[in-house]
Order: sequence, then structure tokens, then C-alpha cells
Amino acid sequence: MSDLETPYSQLRFPPTNYCAIELKDQSISDIVAERQQQLDAISAEISSLEAITGGIKNLQSQLVKQKNEIINSINLHNRLRSALWHLPTEILSQIFHHCLPQFNELPRPSQLKAPMLLTSICRRWREVAEGIPSLWCRLSVTVDDYHWQRVVFCYDSFLKRSRGLPLSVVLECTKSHSTKLRNLLQPYINQISSLSINFPQNQAPDQPELLLEDLPALQELSINRIPSPAIIQCISRLPSTLSSLRFISTCFLLEGLSYLTPVWAHLTIVDIKVHDQNTFLRLLQLCPNLSSLTTAIALASHEIQAWRPFTHTKLQFFIVSGALGYKSPLSGVFSALSLPNLRAFGSHSPSAWPHEEFKAFLTRSKCPLEALLVGCGLTAEQRADYAALVRSSKVTRSQAS
Repeated sequence: MSDLETPYSQLRFPPTNYCAIELKDQSISDIVAERQQQLDAISAEISSLEAITGGIKNLQSQLVKQKNEIINSINLHNRLRSALWHLPTEILSQIFHHCLPQFNELPRPSQLKAPMLLTSICRRWREVAEGIPSLWCRLSVTVDDYHWQRVVFCYDSFLKRSRGLPLSVVLECTKSHSTKLRNLLQPYINQISSLSINFPQNQAPDQPELLLEDLPALQELSINRIPSPAIIQCISRLPSTLSSLRFISTCFLLEGLSYLTPVWAHLTIVDIKVHDQNTFLRLLQLCPNLSSLTTAIALASHEIQAWRPFTHTKLQFFIVSGALGYKSPLSGVFSALSLPNLRAFGSHSPSAWPHEEFKAFLTRSKCPLEALLVGCGLTAEQRADYAALVRSSKVTRSQAS
């Protein structure tokens, strides 16, 4: 019989005379009381063991935490032994410049992107990054009306690190933001050499001309949509330092070119859409110093002016596309034009390609062409004709054809 067995443990059925049994042998109440004492003792032992086990688990958790901290410390110091942390400032500077976004991907300042990200890696990287003014010369600005004061502080801190170097700035101008943007940029207005302004189509800003006044160092300007004639007037008054002008989503008529007459003469790079070939040829006449031109000709004019042969001696890079129509607008262009210094030519025209006119254009120009990309269905014979005329060029057909 185990320690817990009693005379009652062997009973299969409840006794019929409980009182008689209880009087004959040990009292059941005494047994229950004894078992309760035993249960209390065992429970106390279990509680003690649980307390000990909890302490062990807590100690184990602390030891695991200490172990991880030691591992992290080892890894940190091993990384510090890496050559990356001992690179000269000059090499680190070059690496930092390669971390910057592409020019056409200028982001707003962000702790998740260079150059702001570089200042959060370690103290030395922060000191190096903040000491390289050229890392802080490209910025995209959007007005946040809800947190403008805080945003202004961030933008201003960013621009101060440029330390007087030329700035490239992209502006998103909507609603009543012209004044806010101008006030933000005013301390740095003499540094702005490249400016791109985006005017959303259905949100014409107030006084957009504020963004184009008094820019003495401006060299490059890009305008996405022109909301008012005031913008054209401001562009016409820009200084002669301006050498690159790009218009997006705006098509110029022949008479529209005249409003910018003071500017055309000193431009070397132009990206513009024109109404027809007459407007295009007039543009070339107005831009004698042009070396790179990207353009689209919207229509093939039914009344082409009888242009005298026209030679532009400085144009080297020429990309042109024509409109859909029964007759290519490029036909009249090639018939009148000679480009003796042309080095690269690209074209995409959904209308018929003026092969004979273009071949005559190449023959006349005798240019040192190095690359020829035509986005239409050239035949092998046509490509051979061009290659024979300009032996230094690589004749390619665009994949879009």
C-alpha cells in the first residue's frame, strides 16, 4: 500500500453504511485533513521551484542579452578595422558624390537618401559630408503649407552647406507658393545656376514671375508649362549667362519666338517644340551659337516659305521628331538646311521618312557625323546610302520603329 492508500482506497462502490465504516476504521475527515496538509506542502515546494526556475530564466535572459551586446561590440570594432573607415577624406568624398541621385531624380531632402543619409552613419562621415559643399548643391523644393516653418529650416540648413557654390534647384510651384519659394531662395539667389520650374496644369500660381527675377548667375532654365505672358517677359530679361533653355508641354508659333529675341542669341542648348518647319528654321536663325538642339515639329505646313539655303555652323547635336501626317515636316527642313559640324543626329517621325531630302542634306553638309539614329523603317539600301556619305558614322534604326 502506497503512502496515499487507505482502507477506503479499495472500495469499488460507495459504502452502504458510511457511519459503520467510519467508526470501525480511521475517520475519513482525518484522512482528508492529512491529504490537505500534504497538498499544501507539495504546493509550497512547487512554488519554491517555480521561483528558482523564474530566477534562472531571468538570469539566462540577462546573459543572452549580454552575449548579444558583446557580439555587436565585436562586430562594430571589426568593422572599424575595415579600410572603409580609414579612407582619406578625398576618396570618401568621391564615394559620397557617387551616392547622390541622378540629376533628373532630384529628391526632396530625406534622412533616407544621400546626402542627408550620409550624416547619420557615424560622426566622421557626418563631419566629412557636411564639409563637402558640392554635396549640397542640388535640391528639389515643394511647399508644405502645414509644416512650412519646419520645412524652411530644413531647406535652409541644406542650402547653407553649399557655401556659395552654384546651385541646381527644382521647384514645384502651385497655388500661392511663388512668394514662399522666392523668400526661401532669396539668400541664395546669386548661387542659382540651374533652375527647373514645374507649373501644374490646373493650379496656376500667383505671381510666378517672382521665381525668374534677379537671377544673375543663371545658366540653365527648364519650364514645364507657361502659365502667363509674364513668364515669357521675365525669360526675355534673363542675363546673358543663360546658355541652356528647355520648354516642356509648350508649342511655339512663329510669332512667339520673337518675344524671346534677346535670349536666343546666347543660347547653346535648346529643347523646344515648334508649330511647323518655318518656325523651326526661324529658330535656327535666331540661335547662331546653338550647339545642341532637341525639338519636335508639330505640323507639316501646307505653305512652306521659300527658304534660301541656310547653314548653321555650330550645331553639333540634333534630335528632331515630326508629326503624324501625309507629308513629313522634316522634308522642308532638310531641303533648306546645312549643318557642317553635325556630330550626332536622331529622329523619330511617324510620317514618311524623306530619304532623298536627308541624303541631299548629308551630301551638302559634309559633316563629321559619328552617330545616326533614325526611328523609322529604314531599308538596308537606305542605311548603306547614309553610311557611304558619312563613313565615320554609325547608322542605327530605333527600336521604336
